[in-house]
Amino acid sequence: MNSEVVFTSEADSIASQHLLQHFRRDEQQEDLCFALWRPSTGQTREVALINEIILPGKGDRTLHGNTSFEPGYLERAIETACKKKAGLAFMHSHPSPGWQGMSGPDVEAERDVLAYPAGATGLPLVGLTIGTDGYWSGRFWRKTGRRMRCCWCDKIRAVGPQSYKIYFNDEIVQPPARKEILKRTFDTWGRTSQDTIARLNVGIVGLGSVGCTVAEAIARIGVAQATLIDPDKIEKHNLDRLLYGTKKDIGKLKVDVAARAMKSHATAEKIRITTFPLSIHNQTAYQAALDCDIVFSCVDRPVARDVLNYIAHAHLIPVIDGGVAVETDSRQANLFSAHWRAHIVTPYHQCMRCNGQYNSSMVVMELDGSLDNPSYISDLPEEERGTNQNVFPFSLSVAGMETNLMLRYLLAADWWPLVQQQDCQFVAGEMRIINKECHMHCSFRQRRAQGDRENPSYLIKGEKPLTTPELHAI
Repeated sequence: MNSEVVFTSEADSIASQHLLQHFRRDEQQEDLCFALWRPSTGQTREVALINEIILPGKGDRTLHGNTSFEPGYLERAIETACKKKAGLAFMHSHPSPGWQGMSGPDVEAERDVLAYPAGATGLPLVGLTIGTDGYWSGRFWRKTGRRMRCCWCDKIRAVGPQSYKIYFNDEIVQPPARKEILKRTFDTWGRTSQDTIARLNVGIVGLGSVGCTVAEAIARIGVAQATLIDPDKIEKHNLDRLLYGTKKDIGKLKVDVAARAMKSHATAEKIRITTFPLSIHNQTAYQAALDCDIVFSCVDRPVARDVLNYIAHAHLIPVIDGGVAVETDSRQANLFSAHWRAHIVTPYHQCMRCNGQYNSSMVVMELDGSLDNPSYISDLPEEERGTNQNVFPFSLSVAGMETNLMLRYLLAADWWPLVQQQDCQFVAGEMRIINKECHMHCSFRQRRAQGDRENPSYLIKGEKPLTTPELHAI
């Protein structure tokens, strides 16, 4: 099981300001603090979600170039963690930049002094170090027999309203070599940004007209790991909208056809694609999505969007969602209106329920089968019936908007303005930027960073994944 840590923006800011306060005053002085974490468990990784920092009070630690904590501070931190049913994390700063290793005293403090009493929480101790440049590194201390074993994290992530920061352990997740085939990609946003993009595990839920175009985009920009989730097979009526679909593909799984095309078009040295011909509310597919660093929502069903809301808010995995609404004039047999949107979903952005992509009654209707009952649907108010009309150019626009929102979120500089939802009105020829928060009483506000404690109640037991290991690109 791989190990990772993800911060909310507030926790990242509070911890880094405290731990780096002395270095920012040009004082060579380390510092420390504790935090609480909750688990998010995917198929192949366990993530510590950190949303609460326990800062030291007067007399809780001693500063002497290095730093040490007093027993009372540790006791208070463990007591708080147990009371809130959370794990314990220990953080300290180092006087150098980048991913940090551990000195002998660091190892002794975490392994011999902290790891065993932290076990009172029922969860492993998580150790974190921050460099002078704000770069995080981390590890889990897991008990093996009578000994504590250090399990280094692959990466540390911080989800915020403005940007998505990712700190990699280069020894475990090596940066890609610069390739001539990606010369213009590297030159456009630089080596550091491309190193981040290439090492993401990108999930795509829904491989229809929008999802297959997103898959093409991420393959072209050098992403080396992708997770594809969709239970459907290609049908004849899909062929005017599927980028990859041909008559020979009718009856084949959409995820398989998309994976084959990604393999052919990938610019990464090698690309690993895992396919799940399952619905996202299948337990297996859901846990696979929890292994991703970012997920594209290319679906038009309410249950899928509800599940992805949980993933974005409870598990702190950013979701990029998009949709198309088309209305035709049946009397004139022509287009009456069309608009499409794309937006980021995190605890800092409006959830898909609050922005009108679905409502709770639609989720219940899909789960009990009513949403697929023509007679039931015909009795609903017109605004709740939903439409599935779409054409390739509209899907192309949504896929482009979703992909560029992902890039903007990953590449954003501090001075860039906040962008949340982009809405294109086709007939009016207008593009609008809409920035709104969730409604005051939205239940997803309470699910922030709760991880495994807030999974959907209606998940169904799943099947084994179908994996295409290490598909080699051209």
